[in-house]
Amino acid sequence: MLRTGMGLTRTNKICVGLFVKKLSAIVVAVFVVAGCGANAEEKPDDAIPTAECPQADTADATAITQERADKLIGFTESDAESCALSLGWAFRVGERDGESFALTADYSQQRVTVLVTNDLVTAVGVG
Repeated sequence: MLRTGMGLTRTNKICVGLFVKKLSAIVVAVFVVAGCGANAEEKPDDAIPTAECPQADTADATAITQERADKLIGFTESDAESCALSLGWAFRVGERDGESFALTADYSQQRVTVLVTNDLVTAVGVG
């Protein structure tokens, strides 16, 4: 294509125009996404719903059921430990943030072993 002076050819003008339109769309999208994050309300730590410790059950003295043990899922580690101890359960952490801990091989039906990720109980085992 021929150019005259510093001017753009018709093809180059079309390409530049498409580039400017695409760039404008990207800039708008970035501002929209950034604006969404700026308007989101952050909840303070005390607004995180706290899990409720289950009522004591005399059956726990014989054996903790998996169903009852699973009620600790979602608790913070310290709240789960407090809850378990208040129910008369032995408590231990088997894994925290991907780091496994050495555990005894004995089996106790009155003990829960929890897995913790980012200070939240993600899994519970009885024994």
